[in-house]
Amino acid sequence: MSSSENAPALTDARGMGGVIAQDGFDYQLWDGLARMPAWLANPAFEQMIFEGLEDLEARFFAPHAQRERLLERFQAKAGVLAPADVRAVLQTFSEFETAFPNAARVHTLVTPRLPPKVRWLARDPDRVRKARPFYAPFADVMAASDAELRKQLTETYGDPLGAFVAGSVEVCERNLPDRDAAVTLFGIELDRAYPSLDASSRRVGEAFEALSALARRSIGAPLGRAILRQTIEDALGHPLPLPQSFPLHIRSDRNEANERSLEIDASAFSGRDGTFPPQMEWAEDFLAPLDRTAQWLGSQTVSRIALSGSYRLTAAMALGCSFRAAIGFELDIPTRDGAWATDDRPSPEMRQPWRISEPTALHGDQLIVSVGILRDPSADLERTAGIPNQLALALYLEEPIPSAKCAQAAVSTIKRIVDSTAARLRPRGIQLYFAGPAALAVALGHRWNAMAPTQLHEFVISERRYVPTALI
Repeated sequence: MSSSENAPALTDARGMGGVIAQDGFDYQLWDGLARMPAWLANPAFEQMIFEGLEDLEARFFAPHAQRERLLERFQAKAGVLAPADVRAVLQTFSEFETAFPNAARVHTLVTPRLPPKVRWLARDPDRVRKARPFYAPFADVMAASDAELRKQLTETYGDPLGAFVAGSVEVCERNLPDRDAAVTLFGIELDRAYPSLDASSRRVGEAFEALSALARRSIGAPLGRAILRQTIEDALGHPLPLPQSFPLHIRSDRNEANERSLEIDASAFSGRDGTFPPQMEWAEDFLAPLDRTAQWLGSQTVSRIALSGSYRLTAAMALGCSFRAAIGFELDIPTRDGAWATDDRPSPEMRQPWRISEPTALHGDQLIVSVGILRDPSADLERTAGIPNQLALALYLEEPIPSAKCAQAAVSTIKRIVDSTAARLRPRGIQLYFAGPAALAVALGHRWNAMAPTQLHEFVISERRYVPTALI
């Protein structure tokens, strides 16, 4: 029999089991409602379903995932479990993973109380997981804890089940003996997700009841973000305090994850030890997720994005280009002095003292463009990139960019000069060498539409030379 014939299905005995046996549904429902505030605070959350292939599942947009979506799956057991029952649940999680690899981000067993023999399942993995962000800069420290946890689980459940549990399963002890306890927990989670929310206990109870009624009449059917949010807001009498701009977090090798933002993982492209991946990896593992995110945001009618995190110049330029003005996006770009909005336009009379050197010819069939703020990369381009100075369009500004308006003025100047030079020399591509603030690189990429294919470069300080990175 093929593996597909053994795969979990909505109509098999297990898939129908939750629909048929309703005794524990209150516990499943209450656990799900308690998770809902945090899910709605996560901008990647799309839908949830009670009694799908699992007691409860939530679906998230995930630009790096093979299917562009990931599931979080929950099996809630209200009764008393024996160690063998716990193993059986973990085995069903493993069977799903075998049938549908990498479809789930995490599988979670929820129960009021674990058997004493395996109570450490809720304690030790949770302790390691919670500490992981703190020890993120210390890979060897975290690896030791991960290895010990994996060893414990493998000794208990064997291999490969133990290794699977170590990497993909969480166990949560949650005691919800009655509705009042469930409403209290829902209120706590609502307050945790939205600290500025001012809602009376009566309103919180009404929101809980409205969601409960919605879920009970929607068993086996998806509940989307919009209807869940509307149900809560109608009961509360006012909107949830969600951000006005869509939060997009760029994770480098220097910062942590942010569960209140959609995350783009750029940690492999952060230039650790002065090295950068080859162009193909930039295209497949960074540019492609950015493009998928832009398409998804467009389908969600999102037009304004608030960036956060840290990123190198190549990533900054690519970010701006993927969410460019020409396809309907505006960006709030983080700086030390506050966000720069890409629609904060300069006045027509704003002038900046740019020093501009026109190229005498193309370098092969490429237009060489050098842009420098406070540091002029064209000064030693022949040594750092093997390009004669006279073949570079060099733009240099010997003063900082202090504001969004100044950034937009700089972008307009750079774009206008590059456009006119390209019209005169007709290159097949552009080679860009940029030295300046990352925020300006984002703003420049945001307006880099209708340009020839542009090869970006990063300067490797230890080698005193430029290396090619992404092609946009």
